[in-house]
Amino acid sequence: MAERNKITDYLMQTFQPEKFHDSSLNGLQVTGSDEVTGICLGVDACQDLFEAAVEKKFNYIVVHHGFFWGTPFAISPMWGKRYQTLLNNGLSLFAVHLPMDANPEIGHNILISKHLGLDHLSPFGHYKGVPIGFHGRFTKPLPMAEVQLRLKKQFGDGIHLLPFGKDTISKVGVVSGAAATQEILDEAARLGIDLFVTGETDHTAFHTVKELGLNVAFCGHYETEKTSLLTLKELLEERFNVPAEFIILPTGL
Repeated sequence: MAERNKITDYLMQTFQPEKFHDSSLNGLQVTGSDEVTGICLGVDACQDLFEAAVEKKFNYIVVHHGFFWGTPFAISPMWGKRYQTLLNNGLSLFAVHLPMDANPEIGHNILISKHLGLDHLSPFGHYKGVPIGFHGRFTKPLPMAEVQLRLKKQFGDGIHLLPFGKDTISKVGVVSGAAATQEILDEAARLGIDLFVTGETDHTAFHTVKELGLNVAFCGHYETEKTSLLTLKELLEERFNVPAEFIILPTGL
């Protein structure tokens, strides 16, 4: 077993949430047992994840999307069931949102960039003045078809491409999740990025992408935001000598 507080301290030191202006309440959102029997990791805090933890007898949960986003809400029967599952089983819930996107060593965006084979990585994709993504270059320019194969290998078949830019790709920007905002699309155009890789498709972005002359690959919110958690699973297991498992609960979105 490992101590809950030591795991929490490690996560806080690793991701440093105090550096971000995030609507997510990053950190320990629900406090469970003092001693940790195992760690479950998942993209979303949801009943299926909590029940998987109970079944495995793991009592520490790490998620990217937690419960609290800056707005109070009533505890409906659905929320009551969630809390009861956590509290009745001594489960801790730790959430880390933008700091997990942006982490320069094990964050979603740095890992996606490296998996794609990008070099000369620099911060990119500003949110409230803080970059949460990265951009870089391929060693030599690649045809879009080759880049699509790399994306498919990493994220599967559910990729939607808006192909309004160059056919040959050199410079790529990466921001996971729902990052096709006006601010980040403008930044991509300003930096001369040939392909912007993000997660969630946004209808309202279509004409902006077209008129800016960009290529944008929407690779799935879930698929892009499990990247860091898979690496974190290995690190936690090794560091604290407790079993850890990433629970696969895809949304298809």
